[in-house]
Amino acid sequence: ADATQITSVAIGSGADLGTNLRDAWAGASNMTTFTCPFSVTSSVTNFYRTWYNCASLTSFPLLDTSSGTNFFRAWLGCNSLTSFPLLDTSSGGNFNSAWRDCSNLASFPANMFDTTGTLTAAAFSSTWNNCALTAQSIEHILVSLDTNGATGITLGISGGSNAAKTTWSAAAVTAYDNLIVKGWTISFNT
Repeated sequence: ADATQITSVAIGSGADLGTNLRDAWAGASNMTTFTCPFSVTSSVTNFYRTWYNCASLTSFPLLDTSSGTNFFRAWLGCNSLTSFPLLDTSSGGNFNSAWRDCSNLASFPANMFDTTGTLTAAAFSSTWNNCALTAQSIEHILVSLDTNGATGITLGISGGSNAAKTTWSAAAVTAYDNLIVKGWTISFNT
């Protein structure tokens, strides 16, 4: 089937999505709405490229992602999203390129990564490259990653219209400095 023909997805409350949603709606570039009851995704561990290049999706629902371990490129190219909900990523280990090229994504929640699974070294590589994150959203991300306590991770928040470091809050700068001390490598807009 041609994913570009999908314009909306509505999953029922009795659905069983299993554990693997790899590429489930990848390339559904004309999908404008995605609705799914919170608990239907509770067993899913693999969100690899699940909503990859869903370029027309304007909002994202609150889902139970507490079992998710792999979020690699999960929302890459969802460039109509402007905000994102607070998901439970307490089992997550790989968020590489998860929101990359979400060119209008400005608002990102606090505390999303306070607790995660064991992170890979590239867990946040290119994760928010080419987005439109506000200084407040960057603070939310950096403070949460600092709270997490992980060391030696690569983080990408550069490109696009992401807020430049010169506009960051004191809390964001402090979190950034703490992460550098913990061995993080961070790309950002100057």
